[in-house]
Amino acid sequence: MLKILVASNAGFCFGVKKAVETAQRYAAEPNCYLLGDIIHNRDVVASLEAKGLKKIDGVESLPPLKDGETGKVIIRSHGADKATYDGIRMRGYQIIDATCPFVVKIHDIVYKHYKDGYHVVIIGGADHPEVIATAGWCDNTATVVDNDSDLTELSKYDKLCFVCQTTYDGKKFKEISKKIHKIQAKTVEIFDTICYTTYERQKEAVGLAETSDVVLVVGDKSSSNTNKLYDLCAAKNVNTHFIHSIGELKNINFSRSDVVGIVAGASTPTESIMEVKTYMGQEFGEASNEEFIEAINKATVAIREGKAITGTVLSASADGIRVNVGGKNDGFIDKAEVCEDGEYKPEDYPAGTEITAIVTKKRDDVSGCVLLSKRRADLLRKTDEAVDQIRGGEVFEIVVKKDIKGGLIGSLGTYRVFVPASQIRLKFVPDLKKFVGKTLRLRALDIDDLNRKIVASQRVILQEEKDEKDKKAEIFWDNVKPDVVVAGEVKRISSYGAFVSVDGIDCLAHIDHLSYSHIDSPDEVLEIGKTYDFLVLKTDREKQRVSLGYRELQPHPFDKCMEKHPVGSTVVGKVISVLPYGAFVEIEPGVEGLVHVSEAAATYVKDINEVLHAGDEVNVKVLAYDEQHRKTTLSIRACLDEEKPAAKTTKSAKKVVEESDVYSEKSDNNVFANLLKNVNDDAAEKDKQND
Repeated sequence: MLKILVASNAGFCFGVKKAVETAQRYAAEPNCYLLGDIIHNRDVVASLEAKGLKKIDGVESLPPLKDGETGKVIIRSHGADKATYDGIRMRGYQIIDATCPFVVKIHDIVYKHYKDGYHVVIIGGADHPEVIATAGWCDNTATVVDNDSDLTELSKYDKLCFVCQTTYDGKKFKEISKKIHKIQAKTVEIFDTICYTTYERQKEAVGLAETSDVVLVVGDKSSSNTNKLYDLCAAKNVNTHFIHSIGELKNINFSRSDVVGIVAGASTPTESIMEVKTYMGQEFGEASNEEFIEAINKATVAIREGKAITGTVLSASADGIRVNVGGKNDGFIDKAEVCEDGEYKPEDYPAGTEITAIVTKKRDDVSGCVLLSKRRADLLRKTDEAVDQIRGGEVFEIVVKKDIKGGLIGSLGTYRVFVPASQIRLKFVPDLKKFVGKTLRLRALDIDDLNRKIVASQRVILQEEKDEKDKKAEIFWDNVKPDVVVAGEVKRISSYGAFVSVDGIDCLAHIDHLSYSHIDSPDEVLEIGKTYDFLVLKTDREKQRVSLGYRELQPHPFDKCMEKHPVGSTVVGKVISVLPYGAFVEIEPGVEGLVHVSEAAATYVKDINEVLHAGDEVNVKVLAYDEQHRKTTLSIRACLDEEKPAAKTTKSAKKVVEESDVYSEKSDNNVFANLLKNVNDDAAEKDKQND
């Protein structure tokens, strides 16, 4: 009997499927153009053109848009260079980006490292559109190499960055990696950017080639990854055939005892694979192994616990529902197992209604029926709907159930989820057991609906987040300079300041730069979780430090004080500190003025501590403001003089008074006092001359 084995990884990969679906969605829109072939498959391209999608070879082929017109350009799965993106936008067209996410990742790596001074090396085919597009993200300065290339010339570069075509041969990549390690360069970074499904597809193809009598590689001969599958299979099995359509099967001699393996490239539609399977079944009168099992199941339902089966309602009573499940025994759904909410109504299930349920027991000893649960089937269906939501690359979560050799196992509905060890973190994970019971955020790399399996990765999400964070950091450091105002969210507070997040970068606002007046804690000014404007005071890119100021953006209390208390006005103040040459008095929050020792009392004071103490409230007169240095000169004596009645002053008395103002105390820190001292010295000298 002829037996057909179909590779589980045959057909469209996630990136190709997304690209084709995107092109189909916009195909009929006016002024919508496809840049190149969406994938390397002539049938797919022809079907899109039949739907009205217009293909262009380059940006220069785009017709100019008229006033009021809009247009779209679809970037194919292989991606495009940076100049192409810029050119499309310059012409006023909207970009519909169908680039494979794994290719986008390569572009990000190349762009970042090129800007950091690395010479980029691309491992792959020089004429492959993906490689050509990737080279455009480093101004086409990249070196393209393959397995036969001599890498010794690369030693002239100090910094090298290696990336790989997503569909490249994994074995050849490992061989090239060995050569790379021999390069004498200061810095060498190697990124294994081969798509994980490519590894799995190639591995599975080799296994089928080794176990099959005949191997059929289905796909378009212009497809690079399909050609690689053919080469791998042909190396293991000489009876390997590359076919594009069922017409080519007529030239192959099959025996009814053959085991035929079918593999297909990532750009091969499911329809093409099914055509080959159908033809083989019709031509040789045998179904494939899956189809044979399906036919058996139709004739006699296989009853096993945990399996979902579909039957028709025979009757519904207050106790539950009796169901014909196609076997010799009827099925029975207890009333408690009908509805998730428990609101079972027999009249909702008339005879003949089709119903799907899970087998909970193959045969009940009392009733002889197969016990079923519709409630469990409904729950599974809901969870399986989640699988449809992740086909477009949406992030989902699972709880890891166990670890096995090579990865972690979990489930999403009725699908088994496998996370390879290399796809858990950005770095190697030596101990998988610590992840059991933990929740992982994942993106599906491959969904096998036939075997209900999902291969997923957390690494791609972490890498995207890291790349996004690096991009934001680069933009941040390029734009955040001293005297720039930024908005930041207060994340936490310590005794010496507040830690503020600005575009995801941690910055520090020191307590000295939060308020003009004294505060004991930053939370007197700022609140955790709130966003404020800050002034950038200092940056250190090398040490990744940014100092921020909050008070610098607030009105200075000195300016308000000048308006409120002009020179000559009297105000009540509080003594803050007492020093040998004078006392500092606060007249407004954050504004202190100096009362020189000579201005502390109506008469000469040898020790200012005899008349003033910290905490005293005193009347002071504003003598002067120094706006440039934000200093205030105050006098207590002036207030006392105003309280005394005016007296006649003789020349000799005037001389005595003025001489009392010739200070012996040091007044180096009081500009106003020094000026008074100089004036008094001049007056005394004139009096001597007159005498």
